[in-house]
Amino acid sequence: MSFELRRLPPGVQELFAPYRALIGESPLRVPPAPPAIDALLARRRPRTAEGRMLQVAGAGNDSALDYERRIRGAGALATRPGCWHDYFNALVWCVFPASKAVINQRHCEAAGGDRERGAVRDALTQFDECGALVVSSDPDLLDGLRGHRWEAVLWRQREHFMRHCRVLIVGHATLDALRRPFSGLCAKALYRQVPSHWLSADPVQRVCEADAWLADWLEGRGDMLTPRAFAPLPLLGLPQVTPDNACADYYRDSAQFRPRRAPGLGGLRCS
Repeated sequence: MSFELRRLPPGVQELFAPYRALIGESPLRVPPAPPAIDALLARRRPRTAEGRMLQVAGAGNDSALDYERRIRGAGALATRPGCWHDYFNALVWCVFPASKAVINQRHCEAAGGDRERGAVRDALTQFDECGALVVSSDPDLLDGLRGHRWEAVLWRQREHFMRHCRVLIVGHATLDALRRPFSGLCAKALYRQVPSHWLSADPVQRVCEADAWLADWLEGRGDMLTPRAFAPLPLLGLPQVTPDNACADYYRDSAQFRPRRAPGLGGLRCS
C-alpha cells in the first residue's frame, strides 16, 4: 500500500509533523531501499550512547537482545528491504536520537547476563514500539487524559486541546500503523506539563528539547521503570485523526475508550 502524507486526515498529518521533512510530499509506493535509508542516517548523523554513528546493516535471525547489542556495539541498525516498520524506526532515530540511544543502551544494560526480560526491558520495548510524549501547558488537560475522561477532553474541550496540547509519536510501530489507522489503535503515553511558551517555540526546537527531556527521563527512572509508567492513549480519539470522531457519541464506545481502572505513573510536571 502506498503512503502519501497529504492524503491522510489532518489529525494524522499532525502526528507525522516531526517527520514530514524527512518523508517528503511525494507518494511512497514502497519504503525507501536500505541504501537510501543509510544515506538519510549519514545526513542526520544519529549516534549511539557510546558515540557510534548509526548505519544500516543487514537483518538476520538475531534475537531482540542481539539486535540491540549490534546497535550499541557497532552502530549497526538491522533493516529489512521493503519494510515500513524498519523505515520508520530509522526516522525516529533521526528525529529523537537522544531518546533512541538511551532506549538502546538501557535495553543492553537491563539484560545483564541474558537473564529474563523483566519489567524494565518490557517498558522500553513498549515505548520504543508504541510510545508517545503528550505535552501540554494545561495540567487539567493532562489530568483528564490520565483519568480517561476522553469525551470531556477530546470532544468538549476539543479546540482547547488543539491549542494547548501536542502529541509527539516516538514509537515506530505506531507510525507504521498510522499509515492506515484502525479502531483500537493505542499509544503508550507519557504526559508532561510545560510552560506556555514551549508551545509557541519553533517546532524543530520543540522536538529537540522534547528529545533531550525524554532521554533524561528514561535514563533517570533506573530500575523503577515499568510498563505502568506509560498510559494508554486511544489515538483515533485525537481531534481530526478520523472523521468519525466529530461527534460526542464516538467517545462513548467503551471498547475503544475504556474507563480508567487504576492509577498509574504516566506523567510528570516540569519544574
